[in-house]
Amino acid sequence: MDLASGRRSKVIVGLAVIAGLYWLAMFVGTHIPIRTTPIGDPYSLDKLEHITAFGLLAALLCGIGAACRVTAWKLFVGVFGIIAVYGMLDETTQALVSQRNADVFDWLADVVGAAVGIAAFAIVRRLRVRSGSTSGR
Repeated sequence: MDLASGRRSKVIVGLAVIAGLYWLAMFVGTHIPIRTTPIGDPYSLDKLEHITAFGLLAALLCGIGAACRVTAWKLFVGVFGIIAVYGMLDETTQALVSQRNADVFDWLADVVGAAVGIAAFAIVRRLRVRSGSTSGR
């Protein structure tokens, strides 16, 4: 194993641990029977919280896939699909917890968050590639 592949393996493992712990914290946080936002409150930050949480998860998963050298379009479609399915399962299982309920608009916010996280990752990745290719001149 050369130095570069050893470093890449450590990055992959590190990102996987961070993503796994973050995902677990998200699951626990969404299944604790505490209602922090009033039902029907139009000024609630609930949807923004969903977008942010799932956007960060998407970016972490994209980082793992990129480190594994997954083709960009396969990576982005795969991460989007994983998060869309997970968001649906997350919302569905919340209905099993007292004081929690499933909400299709929360799931839509999860999906929007996935798209935002993937887009942010793609933009940063492209900017890094461009700055890296011009810095050698």
